Amino acid sequence: MLRALIAAALACALCAGGASARTEGGTPAAFVSVEQSSELVGVDLTTGAVVARIRVPAGPRDVTSYGARYVLVTSPRAGAVTLVDSFQERVLKVWRGFGRPRSVATNGAYAYVTDVGRSELVIIDLASRKVTHRVAVRPRPHDVAVGDVALITHASVSRRLTVAQLSWDQSRVLRFRHFPAGGAARETSRQADSAYAYVTYSHSGIVGALAWGTERLRWRRNVGTLLHDVAVDPYDGRSVWATDRAEGAVLALSRADGRVLRSLRGCAGARGIAFVGSAWVAAACRDANALAFWSERDWRRKLVRVGGRPYGVAEVVLP
Repeated sequence: MLRALIAAALACALCAGGASARTEGGTPAAFVSVEQSSELVGVDLTTGAVVARIRVPAGPRDVTSYGARYVLVTSPRAGAVTLVDSFQERVLKVWRGFGRPRSVATNGAYAYVTDVGRSELVIIDLASRKVTHRVAVRPRPHDVAVGDVALITHASVSRRLTVAQLSWDQSRVLRFRHFPAGGAARETSRQADSAYAYVTYSHSGIVGALAWGTERLRWRRNVGTLLHDVAVDPYDGRSVWATDRAEGAVLALSRADGRVLRSLRGCAGARGIAFVGSAWVAAACRDANALAFWSERDWRRKLVRVGGRPYGVAEVVLP
């Protein structure tokens, strides 16, 4: 969800691939949440080596990064959200007192967390590291994506998407509106400064494109068996990607009409997805206890064992 917002920071370090990334002062890495061992595991994508294991509250799931250094992770079972410094490999802050925090997104200044247990959108000021607002939303908020508005799905309990209009500084919610999502939307992603959002639907192989400003369904296409995450590639501007849990696949789709452009196989139980610069695509392979990543130069897959039940993936640039 943050991918488009940190694209510029990552591109300078990663645009020429792995070897030059090191020369220019940054090592591309993916950090994956591992639920069974309650860890964030860092993987160097130039070598495939595990370079970090950081303990976090029990059962970590959704992960996002900001500033190409910091990682936020939700732990629904522990009722906690954790801020990690990937450079120093340490926990900076743990926010507790959530019911069941599910998804986290950030615009760089604030983090937005869906609390499924309390049906709230929680806003955290990342500078002061304080929870500033807890806003009641429709029941069981699931996923959240943030740009100039916040988009919230409600998974199998609602067929309507919530649009949260934010204040000018994006520090608080001014109002809500809701519109049909073309089904029970599960995950959502949108490109910054774009009127389009992309969603997967609960218990289906369908992905949809929504014009959230006009509240219309642009297209809806069946592309797989059991889709999970969806993410816009911020570098090529043409594709949106989705993971298929049942097929163990990561799919590149046309943003124009949802046609499958590329299918990357070999990631059993594919869940979270991340783009690391313009050079790699990474995904959590939950049933293989591994992180898979593909080089965009030749699309060869590498599989790195990270531990039991990996879930979310975030991109960082290590020093």
